[in-house]
Amino acid sequence: MSKCPFCKLEVNLDSVQREKKGIGIFKQETLYYCPHCQSILGFSRGKYTS
Repeated sequence: MSKCPFCKLEVNLDSVQREKKGIGIFKQETLYYCPHCQSILGFSRGKYTS
């Protein structure tokens, strides 16, 4: 278990909220945020390369 650095409540991979934007595998951006305080925990960007 991890703790949110902002609200100090426990979060795990199943409880973290995700918001995805983009077109499938070609370009996709994901924002991860705390389910308790809605603070941003991380951001990832994927891009298809052949």
